[in-house]
Parts: sequence; structure tokens; C-alpha cells
Amino acid sequence: MHINEVNRILTDSLCGKEGRYEIKRYCDHICCESDFVLLRDGLEYAYLKFDETGQMNRKAMGIHEDKMGTASFYVVLRDTDAFIPTSLSCKVYPRNNMKSAFECDTDCLLEKLEGYLPTSSTPMTIDDVADFFEKTYSSLIRGRMRTFMSRVREETILSDVIEDHGTYFMLTPQYERLFFCSLLGSASGAPKRLCRYTSLASLFRTLSEKQQSMCSTVCMNDKTENEYARNFISEAVPESNVIGRLRTRASSLNSDAMSFILSGSRMSKKDDLNMWRLYGDDSKGVCLWYKVDDELPEHFFLARVSYAKNGSHPELSYLSSKMGKSVCGRNFEIHNLSSWLHFFKPSEYAVEEEVRLLYELSDGSLLDTANGKWIHNSDKGIIAPIVRFPITKTDSEFPLALERIVLGPNLKERGINKDQLLLMCKYGQIKVTDNFEITCSDIESYR
Repeated sequence: MHINEVNRILTDSLCGKEGRYEIKRYCDHICCESDFVLLRDGLEYAYLKFDETGQMNRKAMGIHEDKMGTASFYVVLRDTDAFIPTSLSCKVYPRNNMKSAFECDTDCLLEKLEGYLPTSSTPMTIDDVADFFEKTYSSLIRGRMRTFMSRVREETILSDVIEDHGTYFMLTPQYERLFFCSLLGSASGAPKRLCRYTSLASLFRTLSEKQQSMCSTVCMNDKTENEYARNFISEAVPESNVIGRLRTRASSLNSDAMSFILSGSRMSKKDDLNMWRLYGDDSKGVCLWYKVDDELPEHFFLARVSYAKNGSHPELSYLSSKMGKSVCGRNFEIHNLSSWLHFFKPSEYAVEEEVRLLYELSDGSLLDTANGKWIHNSDKGIIAPIVRFPITKTDSEFPLALERIVLGPNLKERGINKDQLLLMCKYGQIKVTDNFEITCSDIESYR
């Protein structure tokens, strides 16, 4: 039987009680792995899973308190008839007494459930949240999370730290950002400068348009990197299906939410032959040095990329140990996991010492203005959006200021191009630092 038919049968069973009850597909929630969620008075009341074979066992259903959160019931809907029935047979497991499971059908499901009182939610405190994040076996992570933990414990109002959704909780956007800032090691030492290799044509386009572009994360250079962290978490906690739930939720609820990234490197890579070859148009391009604004504007986030090392990845291991785990009956979830996962990469890329600037767009409205644009990347065969930010001295929104332009070892007409680029920056009123200059690479051996 098609899942939509199950949805119709369940919806019909609410006839006359729609004011109090509501059926939702599970993709509208991230608190469970069921096919449906039954809400009572706006709160999750029971998880309902459609079992096509009628052979689900308790282990396969994952019936235990971590999965059930604070909802009262786990209901298995069974279709064992050859024809579409008008109701479905149900096996109902009350959360507070698994042994008192009972059989019924959808026609009397609500009547039977009304005989059981929902399990009350245990109140959460600041200390509960702090203790949850503080627990780690890694001294590296413990040291990095110190800033985050001290900020949490300083708060007096729980709602300033978390969003409590009854069966799950999330950090508020402010604290989620601080969490990842700490986890990535940027809380106490965020990069103040970075360098970025690009082609002369790309720099020319940026200066002539007086706008810096940031491309959507769907158009990243390496397609496999988007899956690295997801696969790591899925393998670390396969029974939780955290990634599957969040991916479904993102596609159904946040279809207009977008993330954009600009990649650079730490200043230790500022005149590196391999970087010139890979990202500087085979040394015929430029390397841009940037100074980072003291305070990043809203929606921007800057951090070093975290790489695996010696077959392990402590940052991702710590994150995996928290995902889907319970505090006072509420499972921990993350608002914007798909964006944060771009800051974790395999060890093979560690030589790049990458620093990434993330811009988060909560809806697509910016793309309707002059700052938004759609492109077709012919190399990757992908249509993707970009956002553009003014980079002039008078109205710059972009948090990076040009400190130096380094001309590549094999850039043609370096002397002439140096003079022309200086004029473009001067008369274009480009946002630069007080000591801005244009120089040439010190590498002489690569011709």
C-alpha cells in the first residue's frame, strides 16, 4: 500500500478531533525515525511507523527511550490484507510501560491512546546542557570547548542557549555558531589574515565589477568533500540515522536556505609553488592577501578547516558522540549541519591549510536583488546561485580587505599589470588596507 494511502487513512481517523490532533509526515520533524508523528495540542504525542510486512520486531523498530524522546507511544501500523483497508491494524507500545503493548486499529487508535496519560517532560537546566557538552575523552576537544562551556555556564536563561522542542533540543543560532567556532579551534585564535589564489581574469572581474562573489556550496571544487563528514557521522552512529533525518528535513523545510563559501588558506601558504600550480592558474594568476575585519557581519562565519590526522578525526568523533544523544529525554540536533560539515575534510587535503568564509542565507530573497545571480558552471555542469558584495571603501559589506596582490611567477607582463591593477584599486575606490601594495612572487625556479 502506498504511503500516501496510509496518510489518508490516518487523517480520516482524526475526523471530528482535528482541533486537538494532527498527523505530520516525519520529514517535518527531526525527533524520530518514524513515518508519521501524531501531535496532540501541538506537541509530539506518538510516533507511528508503517510496517508493510507486519513482521517488525522491537529491535528493528528501535524501541528505547533515546529514540522515543518524551512522546508517549510508539505505534506500528500493519497492512496484512491484499486490498486497501479502510483502517490499519496497530501494535501500540506505551513508552512508560513497554510490556503493556496492545492491539487495535486506526478507527479506535485515538480512543485507546486517550486511556494513557503522556509522560511528562523532565525540566532541563543550564547545568544539564553544560554537562552534556563537557563530557569528552579528548583533551584536545576539552581545551577547545573551554570558551563555549564558560559562556554556557554564565547564562541564567536557558532559552538563550537552547531551543527546547519537547522531544529534541537545539542550540540557538548564536550558540550553535560559538559551538562550531570552538570545535574548529577558532574561538581563541580566529584567523586575522588569509591568502587566496585565483586567476588574473577572476581578479579583474572582481575589481571591475567592484563586487566580491561567493558561490553556493553545491558548486564546490571537490564533490566528494560534501559527503566526507556525513559519511563519518553515519558510520560512527549508524543506528541513529541522524544524517538521513536532517537531510530530509533540510530538503522539505529549508528549500530556500542557502550557504555560500569563499575558500582561502592560512598565511603560511602565501607563496607556495603547489598552491600556485593548483589554484593560481598554474602560476599565471595572482595570490591575494586579505586582512579580516575585527567583527564579522551577521551571517558570516570564518574558520580554519579541520582535517583528519593519522586515521582519526577528533572533532568529528566528538560531534558524532553528541548527535542524537539524549538530555532529559530530548535528543540533541543541529540547525544547520549541512553548512558546518563543509569545515571538515580528509587528511589528503591538509597541505592546503584551508580557511573558509561561510555566508548563510536563510531564504532566497537576496537572489532577487542586484546582489544575487545565477551561473552555469560548464566545468562541473551545475547551475548554481552566487551572492555578490560591494567591496568599495564607502559601502563595503564584505569582511575582508585587500592587503596585497602578489603576481604569479609566470604572469605575463607583470610590470604593466602591476601598474594597471594599482590604478584599478585607486580609482575604483576598492576597500584595501593602509599598507596595501602589489608585489611579485619570490619563486624564480618555476618558468
